[in-house]
Amino acid sequence: MRTGLALFVFCLPLVSQVANRRTFRLSELKTQPGYEVTVFATIAGGPRHMTIGPNGVLYAAARGNGTIVAVPMMGQQVVALRGLNGPHTVEFREGFLYIGVNDGVVRFRNAVTEDYVVRTTAERLLTLPAGGQHSTRTIAIGSDGSIYASVGSSCNFCAEADSRRASVLRFNADGSGQTTFGKGLRNSVGLAWHPRTGELWSVDNGGDELGENEPPDEVNIVKEGADYGWPDCIGKQRPNRWGPQAKPERCDQTAAPEFEMQAHSAPLGIGFYTGGMLPVAAKNDALVALHGSWNRPQPVGYKVVRLRAATGAVTAAEDFLWGFLDTASRTTSGRPVHAITGPDGAVYVSDDATGNIYRVEYKGPRINEDGVGRVADNAFFIYGQRLVKDDPALVQVFVNGLAAEILYVDEGEVGFVMPEGLKGSVTVTLKNELASDEATITID
Repeated sequence: MRTGLALFVFCLPLVSQVANRRTFRLSELKTQPGYEVTVFATIAGGPRHMTIGPNGVLYAAARGNGTIVAVPMMGQQVVALRGLNGPHTVEFREGFLYIGVNDGVVRFRNAVTEDYVVRTTAERLLTLPAGGQHSTRTIAIGSDGSIYASVGSSCNFCAEADSRRASVLRFNADGSGQTTFGKGLRNSVGLAWHPRTGELWSVDNGGDELGENEPPDEVNIVKEGADYGWPDCIGKQRPNRWGPQAKPERCDQTAAPEFEMQAHSAPLGIGFYTGGMLPVAAKNDALVALHGSWNRPQPVGYKVVRLRAATGAVTAAEDFLWGFLDTASRTTSGRPVHAITGPDGAVYVSDDATGNIYRVEYKGPRINEDGVGRVADNAFFIYGQRLVKDDPALVQVFVNGLAAEILYVDEGEVGFVMPEGLKGSVTVTLKNELASDEATITID
């Protein structure tokens, strides 16, 4: 059984049931040191999930007005498709564009064009349950070529008449061969493949009406045949006696979440960082967009969090992009939906409240992958980019928190002396006046 790390939020007395909107100001957004945020595009209809096409162009599903929008560069956007029924996710595979819509999955042939406009007609692959509390349909295409589609529940807690509800389904690429891949998932509205393990990760929204802090929202690793407990179990296999049809005895046989989040944070999107711009320590970590609560006295969410998950398990969490929510006034200026890696290595974040897509660029030091090595005896080097900002004298190196002696400093290389007595796995941290990066190596 995996164990999660809770994100704790302290609650204030009841004042308001809904976070009020305030004017968006880019200057209010916050990041960790070394990052810079710009507005890459503003899209009508509210961008939801995004993808990078085979042409290196960002495509976003604008659910509010039924379009798919291509954004080749800042200041340029093209409506690639119109007239779709609540598009929520977009995926390219072998020249096809696959779209999760409210009642299923459609695809378009010859979808990559010079002017970005798709002119072929829709081919319906799947018809899925529509309506209910959760109308979005999320898809992810696996390395096996199969389509994985999440279908949310129709309620908070109930016995569903349609067994496809509250599950992740698997289909062949032509829509045939439906099977239930994972069940007991109330609304796994975000799906992504872990780049190292190849496992399917999801973010799941818990039900309402159990209070301000129950049930936790979840990150799950969805495995074939596994049962994740909804509606009878919440969090780490805890019984939820929601009504006379509840089956709390089921919980001993269900799968616990990989990670628990504050209730009502509303995670909508998950993506793994696979680029070469952010610190090397962020490679293969998960970025989860929290859309934010709608029915909580003290609003929560409204940010993007980074989960340290490169090994295939979550070990820590930290805020990545925040500032949309002002807790003092209980107002919000935006609602993040999805964060993905761009072809330039920056992170792109959609916001369906403002219509913005944000570009989050990292300008701090970055250690190369396998960029720490030994020269001789206790003399080591660090290779990377932007290791020096302005003053070489302000560059510092730490090994397991111990200050190392600096031998020389260049823009792309820093030499240092390893502190005596260190063996086994050690963490090397390089810091300049802007930010820091770290890498783990093994000392024989």
